[in-house]
Amino acid sequence: QLGYFHVNPSEPVPWPIYQTKVNQTPHGPQLDMNDKYGQQSFDQLAANLKPDIVMGYGDMWHFGHMMESPVRNNFRFLAYYTIDGQPYFGHLNADQTTHWGQMLKKADQVVVLSHFGKEVLKQNTELKDTDIKVMYHPLEMARYPSLNDKQKREIRDKVLPKHVSRSAFIAGWLGKNQFRKQNYKLWETLHYIVHGDYIFCNDCNRTTLKEYNHSARRSKDPDKYPGELDKLTMYSHGYRYDHCWHCKSGNITPGVPNKDFYIWFHMPKNDPGYNCDLHENMWNVKENCIYTNGIDGLKGPKARDVALLISSWDCMYYPSGGEGFGNPPFEAMAAGIPIVYSDYSSHSEFCQFGGLPVQCTYIPEMIHGIMRAVVDTGDAVTQLNKLIHNPKLKTDLGRKGRVHVSQYDMHHMVDVWDDIFTNMMKKPLPIESNKLYTAVV
Repeated sequence: QLGYFHVNPSEPVPWPIYQTKVNQTPHGPQLDMNDKYGQQSFDQLAANLKPDIVMGYGDMWHFGHMMESPVRNNFRFLAYYTIDGQPYFGHLNADQTTHWGQMLKKADQVVVLSHFGKEVLKQNTELKDTDIKVMYHPLEMARYPSLNDKQKREIRDKVLPKHVSRSAFIAGWLGKNQFRKQNYKLWETLHYIVHGDYIFCNDCNRTTLKEYNHSARRSKDPDKYPGELDKLTMYSHGYRYDHCWHCKSGNITPGVPNKDFYIWFHMPKNDPGYNCDLHENMWNVKENCIYTNGIDGLKGPKARDVALLISSWDCMYYPSGGEGFGNPPFEAMAAGIPIVYSDYSSHSEFCQFGGLPVQCTYIPEMIHGIMRAVVDTGDAVTQLNKLIHNPKLKTDLGRKGRVHVSQYDMHHMVDVWDDIFTNMMKKPLPIESNKLYTAVV
């Protein structure tokens, strides 16, 4: 294993981990940014170890240099590719070929983590159905206990701040703080449920949000405050929440504030990304945000403790803009926790068996144009309220999700991976065949 920015492993492993380059500086050893993904150390390591198979995991910028290596023809290459959105061009040329598609021609085997990813590659590259295998991440089901109500209360007694009711409804979030994850939707959704700033239609069962003035930090009131900042932009200017915006029915119920709804953020609050304090204060939800202490990008609680924490939540709210797989909801389902999730990309594929989808629209990444989901906050409020007010639905979805993901327990996955590697080994090394790859020297 060549670890990018390798630090001491959180759990011991029975194989060597080769560190990426470190520079000696006046401030002590510093990891070399130019070798972040092994761009400088891989070639020499591969030449010395002479591996039969090299597996590159992640995105093209994580492993693309391995397929361009001067020693590329001396090993078989497996690309374990995390497709977290679409399109996946890299660059779309005038002749409709794609940069990443051309790169993948240098892989001896392409494996993706979802059928979503496979469809993306089939429509974005020259790869055929038979060229791509789908392999979910494996799970250790025994690590994720499915807790009863009494056991959840015992954990909450230990971890919840004193001001939080032990019977509160806690939606959990586990993930990085970055644009792709669309974290800002967490505070936004929290606001609408905590403050009840919406109306619910009893005919079409949809939620209409009361539009927010972010500068004044209150719902817009164009009659009281005529001007640009209180002008409605989500709806027609004359709309006043006296009927459902979606179906126009007058059979509506005003939203009721729910001060017992919390979001637990299992992410570093000081990570570069969305400003947690700003969003908490802007949406007036500071008292309803809980953060795991003592974590950063490289360290945190033991895996067992994280599994117990997830098990103590009522649901996971996962409005991510796109996932190459989606380990957090996968693990939450293993713990019997239902998911309210963005209905897009790889995680949506399995979350449907243990959760409620949230409708979304899209915004593209700036460089590669990959579409990122932007969840419909009103629909998220609708789906979360279903779980809040229907404990049986919450329990049933959690149970169904756990049953579904149990088929991906580690011991079920080993033989399939063994077949993939065995079939790769049946083929000669590129240097011993008539299929030589060009390299960048």
